[in-house]
Amino acid sequence: MEILFCGTGAAEGFPALFCECDTCNTARSLGGKERRSRAAYMLGERVRIDFGPDSNLHQYNYGLDFQKLEHLLLTHSHDDHWFPTDIGYRQKGFSSVNKTLQVWGNDKVEKRFTEEVGTDWSKYFLEFHRVTPFAAIDLGEGLRATPILAAHDRSEACLNYLLETESKRVLLGHDTGWWDAETWDFLNDKPINLLILDCTFGVRDHERNHMGGMALIRFREELRRRGAIASGAESVATHFSHNCGSNHEALTAFFADHDFIAAYDGLRLSV
Repeated sequence: MEILFCGTGAAEGFPALFCECDTCNTARSLGGKERRSRAAYMLGERVRIDFGPDSNLHQYNYGLDFQKLEHLLLTHSHDDHWFPTDIGYRQKGFSSVNKTLQVWGNDKVEKRFTEEVGTDWSKYFLEFHRVTPFAAIDLGEGLRATPILAAHDRSEACLNYLLETESKRVLLGHDTGWWDAETWDFLNDKPINLLILDCTFGVRDHERNHMGGMALIRFREELRRRGAIASGAESVATHFSHNCGSNHEALTAFFADHDFIAAYDGLRLSV
């Protein structure tokens, strides 16, 4: 399983629109790993996780071919993770696409699409599936995804995803906070090989709705206590906001002391 971190920024991007804070100005000046688009991921060529307003940028930056997409997993309806206007350009006249894309999400994901684009998903070569938390989704080729409940926005069923092959597990946990008991218990004795966690607050400690700093360390220790961290597992911090006040060098230094990778746009990891 190869994972491409297409974007590693929070809702406003990094540097943020209109912002002149020192962190944003430094990111503009230095470029490279300092510049973060809105969070999204690719699993090979067939599976994408989240489709925000920077999806076309990701296609340009990484040479992606969205014609090859078979499954789109959505974590929740916030517009940095779900931007249905752009996916509406799959219709004839804007696109030559002719293959149906399977879209997986909660009820608010469905509602946003129908309000902004329309009720006829087939017009856009899309088929929507309302997910059931903790029920596995077969993505083909030996890959499955299980949506688990995040603790992010209590007005909807926000999701993290446990991604599994026959021998490996990846936990994609952006836009989360400290989980409720149901999610913790579900992961008991399911060793994770790659742990990817929300770090919107950077080196600052925070664990409600989003996370940061030492909360990620405590989070991993709780998983380890429950038998949910495999031997030799890698840990990654992602989804950084400019409000964290730290550039990539500072984030890398902080997390290196705790055996975490500070993600950046374009990072590729294989499990």
